[in-house]
Amino acid sequence: MSKWLRRILKGLGILIGVLIMLVIGLVIYVQLAWNRTVSRPAPQMTAPREAQTVARGEYLYNYTLLCWSCHGSQGGHSPEEPQAGGREFDATGIGPGFGFFYASNLTPDPETGIGAWSDGELVRAIREGLNREGHLIFPIMEAEWYRDLSDEDALALVAYLRSLPPVRNEVPANRLYFAAKALTALGILKPQPPVTAPVVAPPRGATAEYGKYLASHASTCAGCHTPRDPNNGQYDMSRPFAGGLFPFPEEGFSTTGSNITPDVATGIGDWTEEQFMTAMRTGLRPDGTVMLTFMPWPWYARWGEDDLRAVWLYLRSLEPVVHEVPASTLTGAAATGTGAARGEALFDVYCRTCHGKQGAGGSLTAAALKEAARGMDDAALIKFIAEGLPGTSMPGFGKTLTDGQIADLVAVIRTW
Repeated sequence: MSKWLRRILKGLGILIGVLIMLVIGLVIYVQLAWNRTVSRPAPQMTAPREAQTVARGEYLYNYTLLCWSCHGSQGGHSPEEPQAGGREFDATGIGPGFGFFYASNLTPDPETGIGAWSDGELVRAIREGLNREGHLIFPIMEAEWYRDLSDEDALALVAYLRSLPPVRNEVPANRLYFAAKALTALGILKPQPPVTAPVVAPPRGATAEYGKYLASHASTCAGCHTPRDPNNGQYDMSRPFAGGLFPFPEEGFSTTGSNITPDVATGIGDWTEEQFMTAMRTGLRPDGTVMLTFMPWPWYARWGEDDLRAVWLYLRSLEPVVHEVPASTLTGAAATGTGAARGEALFDVYCRTCHGKQGAGGSLTAAALKEAARGMDDAALIKFIAEGLPGTSMPGFGKTLTDGQIADLVAVIRTW
């Protein structure tokens, strides 16, 4: 072996050794630092307890922020279930794989819920992403958007949570994969800066300014519709509301937040205000197809007229962004099943939010579908599904589902 070759091999050996030591050092650092405590006092705040404040908190929790969609403990797709947490979020297939996360118990139980938290600690958790002990709340709970939630609205949420019955439910600890720990340890995922000054919302009304507040801070719109890097969780704030970059894999379907900027080709630039209001009230797009209830139009339909108009005015004020988002797709039995099995899966995708489990009804419907269907023959029930019920929030699915899919829906309804 020549002298130069020996030197090269020796150099490579040293380099490899250094790299191994760096990797070992990084792993050790990540394991020691990822769950460090942030030393930051919670604000001294007290939530009013009067009925008006609780009602405002209920409106925010149930109809704009939809907190129950994560924190409900029974998977019932409804705010009526206990808000005792435990829902599992599988983030192993997103980006490098982040692990498994569990929604917190938000009832006032003192041991497993928020009963021992101060009002200021709860507001800090919502707006800054820190739990009671000062640990980062993984940003499935999107404090980045909620940071500018007003003091009044944040305290209204707290007042509403205090009004819930306590439920003892020990939620499993999150199971973070190394990628999530590394992003946290290196400060890529981190809590929001402390809120040190009063936060005041714009005056309520049908204005673009108030629409920005609603769409960006007091609802779930921005989190779904703004591009987010799947590898590090960072939002692309240069393209707000331009649509997502990766799908949400839900049971029965896969969907990506759509582009709702005024771009004509890839956004909603050719929509009219009336068409937007119709979509929010009934789920019907201008082309006659029905949006998935993952885009929670049945709940947004309960917004006041001025709130919806405000969001419309704000969206129209945005810069158009060209960004083509893939269409939603059905998966599992909803896509490949047959007969009543496919009908049940399609019902869960499109209908359960409003009509409840097995059509038994819920807070969004005045009558139970399973009971109403008994007074219809198959032809009438098919017509009801295909054409909807004019003057109500029940859209027609004739341009969304095939004749075969509607027949399968009828087949499962007949089994109830």
